[in-house]
Amino acid sequence: MLAAAWVPNRGGACTTAAVLAGLRVLGAPAVPDLGAATLALGAPEPYAAPALMDYVSLPGRPAPLDRRVEELAVQLGIRVRCRTSLTVPGQPLHPAAGEVLVANLAWGQERPGFYGTFGWNPLQPRTYATGGHSVLLLAVEDGAWLVLDSNHPGLQRWPRPGLALTATRINRLG
Repeated sequence: MLAAAWVPNRGGACTTAAVLAGLRVLGAPAVPDLGAATLALGAPEPYAAPALMDYVSLPGRPAPLDRRVEELAVQLGIRVRCRTSLTVPGQPLHPAAGEVLVANLAWGQERPGFYGTFGWNPLQPRTYATGGHSVLLLAVEDGAWLVLDSNHPGLQRWPRPGLALTATRINRLG
């Protein structure tokens, strides 16, 4: 069932692909086309990512991305609560029971056996809008991550965890 929730990435739509896969895992009967979903989640054009500031907000308030994910879920026939927060580097990241977690990464497994920054370099501003990657973190087993990575079909086992900058936690309500 988890592998069937996979949504393939196009362009810079990895966050949206991970969110759509998460909504499938939570029981959405169908999800929209990836291009339309990127626009619904705040991307400036189809197959692009939401703006960087859409992932953060003031403490205690939902981020713009959270509201958009919740609205999209309602359109798909399910109710969810979504909360995106900054992560603490080095602190373990794992989904809680009953939730899906979109890890927005600065570093991780780019492909089986190869780790990197997905083209992002903190010292090169031109890479800020193009680097990084989001995956759906399904479980942590003996320190390894089990993920749906929109760039690679099927479930992936990452022997080492990625370095997430933010985590988007989505829980089904009701």
